[in-house]
Amino acid sequence: MNETKIRILRRVTLILGALLVLVMVMAHPSGTVDAAAATVYPSGSTGYDVSWPNCSAKPPSHPKFGIVGVSDGAGYSQNPCLAKEAAWFPSVSLYVNTGWYNQSSYINPTSPKACASGDNNCLAYNYGYNAGLYAVSYATSQNIHASVWWLDVETSNTWNSDTTQNRNSLQGEYDALMASGVTTIGVYSTTYQWDTVTGTWLNNWPNWGATTVRTASQAAKFCTGHQFTGGPTELIQFTGSLDQDYAC
Repeated sequence: MNETKIRILRRVTLILGALLVLVMVMAHPSGTVDAAAATVYPSGSTGYDVSWPNCSAKPPSHPKFGIVGVSDGAGYSQNPCLAKEAAWFPSVSLYVNTGWYNQSSYINPTSPKACASGDNNCLAYNYGYNAGLYAVSYATSQNIHASVWWLDVETSNTWNSDTTQNRNSLQGEYDALMASGVTTIGVYSTTYQWDTVTGTWLNNWPNWGATTVRTASQAAKFCTGHQFTGGPTELIQFTGSLDQDYAC
């Protein structure tokens, strides 16, 4: 092969590589592609999310995937029907209620970090970290394992007026899940709730957006323009007899 042909082939290879990167960036505004989430939630498919309020519900028909709440509406609590609900779905991921309460009996000033007296940022981190370990331990006790977890961030949970402390609690829970072998961790919330709790924290974690729309086609319209963490939107929730979720 002469030198001219070699140069042409190199240029073609570079152009194709650049086009591939462009396609990946367009697929996810943050420029990252989450392989685990893409496998669990095939684009255009719909699934369900359930937790303790749905313990007496009937299993949904032919779900593509399910997201099951580990906790009972707050941190350091247990969904009593976790195992039963997880058995409804061919593919399961998990979510956990989060929060930060500076008067909680679950505050641990020594683990995983040794906190100085009055260091509420450190205490908040430990609170979140140990809440994550608690959730993983309970799921494991029910023989439920998932590579994808979501942190449920809602203003109705226990939060501090100090958004930095709230961020530390969430970071602690995120770190605990990662240390426990979870590969993908995202946030379930809305732009208003996320901004209220965290002070507009752009950490690029995957998004699962909550809405009040009632159809998958309506939910699909929220897949762009609602990246409250700055990361890719993987799911949009829509309402029904059970909460349903559209995979972006």
